[in-house]
Amino acid sequence: MPKPLDMNRLKQFETKAITTAPRAAPPASPPEPERWPSREAPRDGQISIKAPLDTIERFKRLCRDDRRTYADMLRLLMDGHGPAK
Repeated sequence: MPKPLDMNRLKQFETKAITTAPRAAPPASPPEPERWPSREAPRDGQISIKAPLDTIERFKRLCRDDRRTYADMLRLLMDGHGPAK
């Protein structure tokens, strides 16, 4: 048998009267509108390199041990190689 409904407990959900306080003056200038995200295409590219498996595994191990992405490690190796930029 269900418990009887306690009407006193329902009073906590009633709306309360809102006291009106004097409002602050509106800001002097309107806020900046939100900017739309850029639709410019990302400047990323992709290449595929064919190499012996031991060379590829060595490169992957080098990246993993140094905790770098492949692109970051490639950049570091190229920067250390010579003047071509």
